[in-house]
Amino acid sequence: MPASASPIDNPLEAAARQLSDICHDRELLPPSFGPACVGRMVVHIRNINRSVIASTQDHVNAAKRLNDFALVLARVAGASTSVNGEFAVRMTSVADNLRAAKEQLAGADAIPKWRAPECDAS
Repeated sequence: MPASASPIDNPLEAAARQLSDICHDRELLPPSFGPACVGRMVVHIRNINRSVIASTQDHVNAAKRLNDFALVLARVAGASTSVNGEFAVRMTSVADNLRAAKEQLAGADAIPKWRAPECDAS
């Protein structure tokens, strides 16, 4: 990365943070989409994030997985719209971040110019 290029916001870090926040707000989660399920998704997103920042080797696979997660979250959001509008909006935002990451990974042969993942205790 050239010295003049500064890192941009990391859509995977944003998605993981959003999902963690949703996971901790248990009242928002529908019974079919519990904290354990959301927690596993957060772990996968963080692992993908570390992988794609370290190497271009897994970008195609990462883009596919991120698209899969985005589709699942969009479906969950759509099914929740009439029951819990706030949850649906938040899940749609996560899906949008995952799609943005997927597009950036699919359209480039280089390591993304995202900020490095934040250290977390989880």
